[in-house]
Amino acid sequence: MVGRRAGLPLLALAAWPLLGAKAQTPADENPFVVRAEISSRSPWERSQVLYTVRVFRTAGARRFGRIRRLNDPVLLKGEALIEQLGNDRQYNFRSEDADSLVLERRYALYPQSTGEMLLQPASLQWIGEDFGFRTRSFVPDAGPESIVVRAVPSPPAGRWLAAADVAIWEEFEREPGELVAGEPLIRLLGVRVEGQPARQIPELRPGDGPNFRHFVERARFEDTVTTDGLVGVRRQRAALLALRAGDVVLPPIRLNWWNTTSERWETAELPRRILQAQAPIGQFVPPPDESPPEPAGPAGWLAPLLALGWFLTGVAWWITHRLGAHRLVRRRFRSALDRESRRRDALAGPLAALATACRGNDARQVEEALLAWARSYWSGAAPRDLAELGRRFGEPAVTECRRLSAALYGPGRSDWNPEVLLRAARRPPSLAKGTEPDESRLPPLWPGSAAESG
Repeated sequence: MVGRRAGLPLLALAAWPLLGAKAQTPADENPFVVRAEISSRSPWERSQVLYTVRVFRTAGARRFGRIRRLNDPVLLKGEALIEQLGNDRQYNFRSEDADSLVLERRYALYPQSTGEMLLQPASLQWIGEDFGFRTRSFVPDAGPESIVVRAVPSPPAGRWLAAADVAIWEEFEREPGELVAGEPLIRLLGVRVEGQPARQIPELRPGDGPNFRHFVERARFEDTVTTDGLVGVRRQRAALLALRAGDVVLPPIRLNWWNTTSERWETAELPRRILQAQAPIGQFVPPPDESPPEPAGPAGWLAPLLALGWFLTGVAWWITHRLGAHRLVRRRFRSALDRESRRRDALAGPLAALATACRGNDARQVEEALLAWARSYWSGAAPRDLAELGRRFGEPAVTECRRLSAALYGPGRSDWNPEVLLRAARRPPSLAKGTEPDESRLPPLWPGSAAESG
């Protein structure tokens, strides 16, 4: 609870009961002398009190010993924060009687309540050697130290400090004149306090305005140990965001503190500041003086109302048009699917008959099945013979159609492959290709032959 290093969190100490005294060593056999020094016995509330402990080792002592532990002071009455200042320091001290080696340790006390405060001084535990035997002993202390804490007159509302000096400053990551609406500008707020740890410094609240916002980040703390005690520094980063172009009026920031040197109230203040937020690149914002005057009478609201009516009419027409177009596309797509389904159903029978004829390898049945399938596929523009059907199929079906015609009508016997013809019927050409008129084709010798062939 006592003896924290500088920079670590402080702990509030309540009064501890004094433990029973240990066996003490006669003064003439004690090689150590402990002395304590208090900077003020009537400090102000929350102010800094320096407590210094020095251990002197006398050179002419009868017994030799070494320090085992230097116990921290204990608060017996009252409330205070106790902080050890830095590390122990050793140095030589020369007096008129003899030379001594000094061990020095310093503490900072911050009373948190008024009235009497009792402090049990630091005590020393050491190890002595006497003819090979080791003994432990405590240096007797002079009893509790009494400190009377004074109340600060008329403390202001809110948080305040008791210190020797307080300073507030601000910095910007870039020039404040480069503030642009919609782009954050980092603002650094700092407080330096002589006589207080950094974590006891109140938070600075920069505040917000009608056209700007502050986004405060977590504060950083820094403690420095000096001959006069602790110097705490608190730094806060805040992102300043201008909501629109124009004047950004930053309000003043004030911190009330009690000057322990002059014993009076003072205020550390960061003055009011006005920044000019620029419009983003590509956006023009007219100055306030050049804004067009508002038209008087009903004409001022009639034009926007008519424009709104035309806009809503256009939106309604666009929605209706888009919905109608989507319905038309869906209707056409559904019709195309229905036609394709009916065509496939109509071709299923002739294609099955063609497959049966191809498996039987009967040239006459294959010819009849092919022409029947062609009439179902091309409808009114169906080919009249195998030669025309082969031209519509293309290679290799056109060659097989010639071989099939030679097997049916030519002299001798001709070999043909029915699988090629069946494959061509299963993967027919596009209907557009078959429906194109053939200009090079001669008219039929008998006008009724086309109908008779069906």
